[in-house]
Amino acid sequence: MDKDRDDAADLAPTVTLAKLYEEQGFLDKAASVYKKLLDIEPGRAELKEALWVVEERLAGTLPRSRKPGTQTLLRPSKGSEQATAERKKMLDQESNEPRRILVIHGPNLNMLGRREPSVYGTSTLEEIDEEIKKTAAECGMTADTFQSNHEGELVEKIHEAIDGYKVLIINPAAYTHTSVALRDALLTLNIPIIEVHLSNVYQREAFRHKSMIADVVTAQVVGFGKDGYPMAVKAAAKMTRKV
Repeated sequence: MDKDRDDAADLAPTVTLAKLYEEQGFLDKAASVYKKLLDIEPGRAELKEALWVVEERLAGTLPRSRKPGTQTLLRPSKGSEQATAERKKMLDQESNEPRRILVIHGPNLNMLGRREPSVYGTSTLEEIDEEIKKTAAECGMTADTFQSNHEGELVEKIHEAIDGYKVLIINPAAYTHTSVALRDALLTLNIPIIEVHLSNVYQREAFRHKSMIADVVTAQVVGFGKDGYPMAVKAAAKMTRKV
């Protein structure tokens, strides 16, 4: 994957490359190419309109690839055929790679199996991670798992999800109710985020009823115990299913 990103960075910015990114759904990359082209030719109105369309689609306010009632003619520049061929090769390679999801466990979850089993169950974190990876494989995906008791390490792991992952599943544990830092880190992502809690936090102490990330995440899975993780993985598979 890293080599593919390096190859993409080396491709000359062309209209054809930008449109190919759009067609494949890589809207952030398409926007980046259009911006580079506008740096070169700031007066091209059709480039400005094309960038507007992509940014509107990224924001979810324009479901179509073209602004209604307008027609835009974008002419490929010289050498675009080579760039297109290289990009198609890269896309073919990416399409053959499993979809990757990242699962993050917050503080004290490394003590599962020993910590309040009446609330959190008797399964260990290692057993839960094994089930996560098994379910992901059954859904045609791969899952990477990570646990830390330190807020900064969790923030840095969230940052890693910006590139290469299709979905983030996170159980912030106690940080759910206190961490503005985790909330801010999650706001850097433009992929689906699923919040998971083993217990039904809304039936517990009042301070657990407030999630600092509830309005940031895509969905919550709460109160199903260890089974909540495979449920989240299956939901992630549906969210990223290729048409």
